[in-house]
Amino acid sequence: MVDAWRGLASLGVVVDHLGYSGGLDLGHACVMVFFVISGYCIAAATDSCRRNHVGPGGYMWRRVRRIYPPYFFALCLFTATRIVKVREGMGNQLSGSVVAWIQNLTLTQWLSSLTHPTSFAFQNPTLFVAGFWSLNYEEQFYLVMGLLMFSSIGFKKSMLTSIVLLMVPAFAWNLYYPSRSYGFFLEYWVSFALGALVFYRLCKITNARGRAAIDLGLFLLLLFSLYRNPVAHVGERSVYFEWIVTSSFALVLVYLRAMDGKFKVSILGKVLGSFGLISYSLYLTHQSNLHSSKVVAVKLIHWGLPPNTEVFIRMVVMCAVATVFWYFCERPFLNRPLPAVPDRG
Repeated sequence: MVDAWRGLASLGVVVDHLGYSGGLDLGHACVMVFFVISGYCIAAATDSCRRNHVGPGGYMWRRVRRIYPPYFFALCLFTATRIVKVREGMGNQLSGSVVAWIQNLTLTQWLSSLTHPTSFAFQNPTLFVAGFWSLNYEEQFYLVMGLLMFSSIGFKKSMLTSIVLLMVPAFAWNLYYPSRSYGFFLEYWVSFALGALVFYRLCKITNARGRAAIDLGLFLLLLFSLYRNPVAHVGERSVYFEWIVTSSFALVLVYLRAMDGKFKVSILGKVLGSFGLISYSLYLTHQSNLHSSKVVAVKLIHWGLPPNTEVFIRMVVMCAVATVFWYFCERPFLNRPLPAVPDRG
């Protein structure tokens, strides 16, 4: 179901950015879902690399090859659309700062947040595209997981122990800064680690006691977050709201696992799975198409389509652009799956 959830979350982000979330913090909640999914997938990737004797260097190369080229092409798309806006007299939205260009090209915009924190990470003014804030954390997650993989090989220990131990300073950081964003990976390590715990819970841990311990931890985090702050204040980040979303979603992944096979072959599973396939491309391109999708919708409505179809038209435009982008800019950089080598410890 992971692909389906990824597709649904990507559509939720687009709906939020189109302004149809009904006052809910839908986009941020969907990004939290992405963090859990990312933790699950990266834990699976590092485990596969370890079993196939692909070292930390090979693991990092696979991550960079998978993530960065599409991101670079998305920056090119953003630049092209801003140039069009300049020529149409809609103002210049291109930064004149060389440092900002370097940071955006290297996904190090988060360095600016270390000295100028904001409530939400997407409020970082260094970001060319606000939605790319989550990639700043993702690249740090990948690097940290590579380092944990290196240590697990050296000490011949499971990565699970290191992932859980790192949650301790992450909890402390978040409890001390529950509504501030410094761009540092510890701020969202708990959400990412929950996804990794789900992977180990479903795919690696065989004893009932270990599985029950993870389930109990997820329930306790959910109850603690509900107790501390059940409702996020508008315009202010709440780590407790984020933990409510991520712990709930982690539990959903655990307890719906039994339905995975039937859901995969269902019509809904196939449809959402197709959106999951282009979810990264949709994430990368949709904010660059907010204006153009609006122009297309207005013209089609002027030509006779019902006014209430605007959001549907804009979604179709964005998904069409994402599909083309996926085919030419993301698909060529997909990593081939590693062989399913059994784990021998």
